[in-house]
Amino acid sequence: MSKPSSRPATPLTIYVAKCIHTMDESLPRATAVGVADGRIVAVGDLASMAPWREGRQVTVDERFADMVLMPGLIDNHIHPFLGALLMPTEHIAPEPWRQADGSIRPAARTPEDYRRLLLERVAAHPDKSDWFISFGYQPALHGKYGRAELDALFPDRPVLLIQRSFHETYLNTAGVDKLGLTAEIVGGHPQVDWADGHFFETGNKFVMSRLMRYFLRPQWYHQGLKQTAQLMHQGGITTAGDMLFGGIDPEYELAALDAVLHRGGAPMRVVNVFDGRGFSNRASGRSAGPPDQAVAFADGLKAMQPLFERAGPKVWFSKAVKLFADGAMFSQLMQMQAPGYIDGHRGEWLMAPPVLAQGVSTFWNAGWQIHVHVNGDGGMASVLSALEAAQAEKPRFDHRFFLHHVGFHAAAQTARIAALGAHASVNPYYIHALADDYARVGLGEERAAQITRCGSLVRAGLKVSFHSDFMMAPPEPLLLAWCAATRTTGSGRVVAPAERLDLLQALRGVTIDAAWALRVEHEVGSIVAGKRADFCVMLDDPFELGVERLKDVRIAGTVFEGTPHMLQRPMASLHAALPDASPAPAAPAPRRTPAVRYRPVAARCCGLSGDVCDIGRQWATWGATAARGQASA
Repeated sequence: MSKPSSRPATPLTIYVAKCIHTMDESLPRATAVGVADGRIVAVGDLASMAPWREGRQVTVDERFADMVLMPGLIDNHIHPFLGALLMPTEHIAPEPWRQADGSIRPAARTPEDYRRLLLERVAAHPDKSDWFISFGYQPALHGKYGRAELDALFPDRPVLLIQRSFHETYLNTAGVDKLGLTAEIVGGHPQVDWADGHFFETGNKFVMSRLMRYFLRPQWYHQGLKQTAQLMHQGGITTAGDMLFGGIDPEYELAALDAVLHRGGAPMRVVNVFDGRGFSNRASGRSAGPPDQAVAFADGLKAMQPLFERAGPKVWFSKAVKLFADGAMFSQLMQMQAPGYIDGHRGEWLMAPPVLAQGVSTFWNAGWQIHVHVNGDGGMASVLSALEAAQAEKPRFDHRFFLHHVGFHAAAQTARIAALGAHASVNPYYIHALADDYARVGLGEERAAQITRCGSLVRAGLKVSFHSDFMMAPPEPLLLAWCAATRTTGSGRVVAPAERLDLLQALRGVTIDAAWALRVEHEVGSIVAGKRADFCVMLDDPFELGVERLKDVRIAGTVFEGTPHMLQRPMASLHAALPDASPAPAAPAPRRTPAVRYRPVAARCCGLSGDVCDIGRQWATWGATAARGQASA
């Protein structure tokens, strides 16, 4: 037998908490976790840490003694570039919107609200030569603001309204002129209404491509990205999936991520999933065209390969690509099968079915993971046909083909999804934000109630995770879990209760199952020895508050690869019933213990580890609780 190494062991930090929910079935709860070199070395209680304390410097950190730890939360589908572009805009949306400083922009639920806020915000920007850009416009709720309506209100300054989905924009004449757009340039594109100043889906390229120089100024883009990282930190996020890396420019995006995450010290990492169409068009020298434009996906595949060498500690790359099927949920441009929409309008394609099928085939045969944006049941039919053809051509196991958003899929499609081995990353915020309105406008009561049917997917054996698609929803994973678990609409109704998830499944959707969707479950997603020491620190226990109050859980900060990053004040979700300005609890200084063999005092009893300090601390907690009760009596 070889002699054990006598090399001094790496210093060990043991974080003690009131409760640690590991999201690991073999050890679901603990009260202590040992960390060294940014990774977890042991999970259990103080007594169980004894073998790891031998011959090394040990710090017992008790700052979380009255708090709850979970794995660092994961949002597996965000758009850092979208947050960077839109956070600096004026937010006038159908729901309240949190700013990076914690303040909240009020909701505009009526045409009167929207007009009032729009006039106020424009008046607050006196420079008429500069753009006024607002995000959150929803025509069905806010009324019509096309070119004529905007010209009547703002004849002498450029105004741009970005629809709540980001898939549509509305311009006044001054804005059209400032961009240098003409009818000849637009050329009768099928997804542009020139007379109305309305650009949507692939037609939106005319606006966004010309605005990029304005948006990509460091004082705009870097500030917006910093604000995005601040919001993610407030939501307890330590890992996020960039589900369209390279959508703007890969070099610029990498430089900005380095500035904010690495040099800026943001306590989180991003897993990049490539923009399949964007990379392919650039590599082949093409510009983005209408949905039926052929795409040289093989060229894109070659262009992506060198970027794997650019990975860093906080920027990872996944051998995965994102493709698109139909239009956006917020703009009611998803493709719907019969009976379609109430008003008879059609949905839109982002990639016509033959183009999507070509993309799926190219990346499937190359062994890549494929993520597809799909919202309507018509879009779902196209995606499943493409997957079925790929499976028939080259069968694969554990391919983790992921359907993203899944706004509405027909009941008959659930079994087909499962049979093809696909899984789902859904945006359950649709339920809260859209179900009420879409019952009246768009889909009718029956289908609006069935938006984002998570329960059926789980019962069919699919792994289901949740995402914000930021900025389509707040980057608050516990709010997303609450939406999926309660299916509560904005008006407080519960719709399709059979589609609700239980508490554990909902929390898996923002931890271990979200990690699985990104193929990083071996690194993050649960508190298990060997994984990254990423934790979400909470003042409240989700398992004590239960499903109905998940959105009320107050996040105090995170631990990222072993280092705590506490918020200045704890934050509950944007829709919490509790105030989110609770004072931060006092944090005792870490206690260092000598590097000697640890001998437990006693076995666990009454929830205590047997450590003398644990016993003393528990007594103090009981005393403080009694004092608070006395004071309130």
